[in-house]
Amino acid sequence: MGNATPGWHQDPWGQAELRWWTGSEWTGWTHPPAQVAAGLAAPRATAPQVERGISGVLAGADRIAVIDVETTGLYRVDRVVEIAIVTMDATGSVIDEFDTLINPGRDPGPTWIHGVTASMLTEAPSFDDVAHHLAVRLHGAVVVAHNLRFDTRMIGHELSRAGIDIDWGYGLDTLHATGCKLAVACAEYDIPINNAHRALVDARATGQLLFAVAEAFSTPCSPVSATPLHRTQPRRVLTRDGFTAVTLDVPYLAELARGVHADADVAPYVTLLDRAVSDLQLTSEERVELTELAHELGLDDRQRERAHREFLNGLIDAALEDSVITDTELDQLCRVAALLELDAKLVTRRTNPYRIAESTLTLEAGLKVCFTGAALDELGSPIDRDAIIHPEARAHGLQTHDSLTKSCGLLIAADTASESTKVDTARRFGVPVASFADYRHALATGNPLRVTNIDNPGIAQVCGTCGDSWMAARRSSTPLCSPCRSNRPTSKAQSLVTRPPKLPAPPAIETLVCTECMGSWERPRTRGRRPTRCPDCAPSRAGVNA
Repeated sequence: MGNATPGWHQDPWGQAELRWWTGSEWTGWTHPPAQVAAGLAAPRATAPQVERGISGVLAGADRIAVIDVETTGLYRVDRVVEIAIVTMDATGSVIDEFDTLINPGRDPGPTWIHGVTASMLTEAPSFDDVAHHLAVRLHGAVVVAHNLRFDTRMIGHELSRAGIDIDWGYGLDTLHATGCKLAVACAEYDIPINNAHRALVDARATGQLLFAVAEAFSTPCSPVSATPLHRTQPRRVLTRDGFTAVTLDVPYLAELARGVHADADVAPYVTLLDRAVSDLQLTSEERVELTELAHELGLDDRQRERAHREFLNGLIDAALEDSVITDTELDQLCRVAALLELDAKLVTRRTNPYRIAESTLTLEAGLKVCFTGAALDELGSPIDRDAIIHPEARAHGLQTHDSLTKSCGLLIAADTASESTKVDTARRFGVPVASFADYRHALATGNPLRVTNIDNPGIAQVCGTCGDSWMAARRSSTPLCSPCRSNRPTSKAQSLVTRPPKLPAPPAIETLVCTECMGSWERPRTRGRRPTRCPDCAPSRAGVNA
């Protein structure tokens, strides 16, 4: 064969139409299989059985194709800008590698992710130039990827454009086995991965990760089938070798999302959310594309909402690693919650303990005071608010109010960590909060009262036209960002024409978080006030109060 490149070539022994050439020797891999072409038993691969079960799930296939792509984006209209295929045998030995940059005929997209610039793609082949060569490499192999659904979807669209039909069979997804991004999974298994988001580097790392997590796979695989197959060499190939590495200015949210873990069933969707919301904007087109992606992954509304919550909680976990929440971090976390249609309390409930500032307040005559929650004495017995608490406050010159307004100077609560409506309102109004115990002690001694304050972060708003997000002082029923407000149509008819499509109705099930045990539970969505305690904690709390 001389210097012929690895791939399918005419079988020199005539036992099948095609036989795989490694670049240095012929293998036992044929197409069609030898037993079909010659009526003989197919030659068994001589590779030894692998520990941890990969050979068992390959179901007779003795070649693995580990794929990875870098793309202009996440959606159907996006294109591949780099592709790599690492071919391995059943023992994990690398047989062959192929990678090339691809000129998508458009802007390369998020350079901060893949490091590919437009100037790097000037001399790169189009996908059509390499499509048939790729199809030959994939045909007959079990495909492997980290987020298999995404990589096969993007490559499948490209092959379809080139007139090639592909059946991906049943492959192996290391994301499904690990539930986190490739770099995080590799770190957990001590697999080196330098220059991540370079297709060949990621494909090599995925191949090593496959054998590290082999015990996670039990379902038999089936190989890829592509038609038509043409034994053609690529017209040209261009790798990243020789290009200067690009300095990447990674958005803060993308940095936070690097370590996010997720359950296996929603992991492919969660790993893409950070790219979708990294610019803190979700256009109507992006929302439609994400909805279609969720449907492709078989996620219903409840699973999708859970994916959003897992992603947001992962971001909060990352932000809390240093036990500090900056104004910028809080701003971005609240905006992500709004973009994903999640309750802002999912953010504030976990971040408020890190943002509480303590100070003191003198109980001067004329101070307007409001009360919330049950008042207890030193022995834990309830104190009647109307008979004792209010008269006691007025005796010291304080003005008592039943409702909390911005003019109130102090809110007294049973617990300053309470998430009652009044405490939440006080936090938004900037009204200091103190506990009953501290308040009564200050009254008795005349000492300054210890109070807590939390700066009001505002309310996250999402533009109904362009999908951009920002923090506002108050909620708007029809939010519009400044640019869209300036370009708003003057007539009602025009406004109706340009209004983006409504999002799908929220699921009939809502997820709530217990203020006692911080666990979550689900219940049918109903009108009225939401309970703050789960069914397990509510009875026990009632018993304590009794």
